[in-house]
Amino acid sequence: MRFANLTTLVSITLVMLCLTLAGGVASAAENQTLSPEEQAFLSRAMSDDAAQIAMAQMALKKSTNPKVLALANTIIQERTTLDAKLAQVFAAAHPQDKAKPAVAGNDATLTALQSLNGDAFDKTFAGLLIRDHYHIISAYEAMKSTCIHVGLQNITRDAVPALQDNLTVALDFLRSENWKPSAHPSSLTAVDSRGSKVPVYWESISIVAAPW
Repeated sequence: MRFANLTTLVSITLVMLCLTLAGGVASAAENQTLSPEEQAFLSRAMSDDAAQIAMAQMALKKSTNPKVLALANTIIQERTTLDAKLAQVFAAAHPQDKAKPAVAGNDATLTALQSLNGDAFDKTFAGLLIRDHYHIISAYEAMKSTCIHVGLQNITRDAVPALQDNLTVALDFLRSENWKPSAHPSSLTAVDSRGSKVPVYWESISIVAAPW
């Protein structure tokens, strides 16, 4: 009798476990749909990844500064991985669409950056990273707190620390005593996460506004 009762209890437990797992799978499947806000963020984040990778690849070709080269390699590696995760979310939400979402171009900024060399390139590259990272980190923080899509929420949560680390490295470049402004620079003031004012020095080029 006790064995029969135990068998019945185990069977009921297994049925309940299967139902729970099935419900979780169904919920996950339903959660593949992206809201308009999540879709807009996804396109923005992938556009930012493309822009950062393009600038970092240029830095590898033009810079000789070990710190700039190390940061560029880090950005390429981290943003390529991040973009692959975002692409998976897009593919799951758009199973019939084999192409990635269209991303805004960054041609004008890249053309301006291409015209610089040496110290001017390195400082402007770091300044552009600072500008772009302030924008995109704010977007990730906002999406992290409002996102319903579980996969996208996990990505935004995990991505923020790495983005903040890259921002810190770029800020350290411009805080260093070795990063002096050129004879006639124009300057833009950036505000870091602690609220202090950090002078970001630009050469005489037009920094194009971000596509968003």
